[in-house]
Amino acid sequence: MKRIYAIFLLLIFLSSGCGSMRQEIDPASLGEIDKKLVIIGFISPQDTVLAVKVNITRPVTDANHTKNYGIAPDATVILSSGNRSIQLHYNGKYEYFQADPKKFPIRSGETYRITAQNPAGLQASGTCTVPQPAKLQEVRLDSVEDSNHRKQYFVRYYWQDDSQTTNYYQTAGLFAYAKPCPSCKTDANAKPEARTVPVLFESAGQRNTLLTDQAQDGKRLESHRGLLNEAAATSSSADKLNFANLYEKATVKAALLNVDEAYYKYHQALELQKRADGNPFAEPVLLTNTIQGGLGCFAAYNQAFLTVTLK
Repeated sequence: MKRIYAIFLLLIFLSSGCGSMRQEIDPASLGEIDKKLVIIGFISPQDTVLAVKVNITRPVTDANHTKNYGIAPDATVILSSGNRSIQLHYNGKYEYFQADPKKFPIRSGETYRITAQNPAGLQASGTCTVPQPAKLQEVRLDSVEDSNHRKQYFVRYYWQDDSQTTNYYQTAGLFAYAKPCPSCKTDANAKPEARTVPVLFESAGQRNTLLTDQAQDGKRLESHRGLLNEAAATSSSADKLNFANLYEKATVKAALLNVDEAYYKYHQALELQKRADGNPFAEPVLLTNTIQGGLGCFAAYNQAFLTVTLK
């Protein structure tokens, strides 16, 4: 009985403590906060569409906040590099500004500038330089067993890092496979089960696609583990089967992105936000801002691809 009473007192103490930390703020005391344009765009020489999002912030003190923020379809958006420039036009279906990269190729090593202005006079701009492509060399299949002797298959990417500069990377990939189809030999209508799923990269049990060459400048680098079709590979029916028995065909289209620092920091912050989602004790995560006169991130990356058949 004493223990229950003590717990009850502790709950009262915690509740009163949390209540004392609460502080009401009068919106009028915050003063007038100007709206700003928000630009989000990532460009690459491999782009099939040049696409940039342009939105408008919602000031916390704006009484008409339900209408005074969101997309900015009437903005003028210009992408330029040196003496080249192109206007991006608004696509209402996807709510972004776009242009054809065939008319304005993105080139490795060049610096690009994005500018946006709306009829109300809001202006914002950002610059970025496109990195050189990485040197993706190898995709290697491996596996690990859990305590029940079930195998989990994964891949690792290997590439050569360029020395004398800090480099940032992101890994991606698609795992395409077809399962064995014994009935296909006797049934003309039967078809093997075929799917294409993302390669799921992880580090220390957390999804993680980002890496840097810090302390490994100029060396041969390797990616985090890229899990292949996690649900199928760990099923009980696969306990004693090797990879060749699990899949009739299996390929990985590996993508290695050499990204600039702004891209790396922005996506790293997004990952931290996802991990903290729903955790009231997590520290706030600030997104990288590279936009002058506004908010957002304008950054660049360059991709290298390697398609391998897994056996």
